[in-house]
Amino acid sequence: MRYVNKKSFVKTALRKASFFSAALATLLLSSILFSACGLGPDPDADGGRFSRRFYYYDVQECRYDEFGAYDCTQPHPLSPPMFVGIRVDSDGLVSLNLDGKRYYYLEREYDEGYDEEYGPYFHFYEDEDELTIYKDGMTMAYWDTQNHIVTYYYYDYLY
Repeated sequence: MRYVNKKSFVKTALRKASFFSAALATLLLSSILFSACGLGPDPDADGGRFSRRFYYYDVQECRYDEFGAYDCTQPHPLSPPMFVGIRVDSDGLVSLNLDGKRYYYLEREYDEGYDEEYGPYFHFYEDEDELTIYKDGMTMAYWDTQNHIVTYYYYDYLY
């Protein structure tokens, strides 16, 4: 049987423990620094490409044809306001929450585009209805294609 000197065993164990704790501290510190400087993991790595929540406080209805909207009502306040949540995953799947009702879309069931008046948007198709949500959250348009009526929802309408 071999004799183990307690003093040398404790010194060796402490050196090994301090090495591992120093390595762990360095790893944690570097991950914090990389995250703080924006050099950390890609934010899209969790699957989110676009994720926002919007509230709309005003509404306006218009008739429309191939030339655009016309014969609009006066904008009026919505009470309570409408809540919209949208999340687009990196693989193109969309989760849409319209005032508590949830909808899910595949990549072929919506488009992304740019409008000269309102900017970039998502456009969804479902049966006879269409929905356009502008990425800045200032405007949303619900298109009743059967009756040729568009309902605009505004974050803040300047009366």
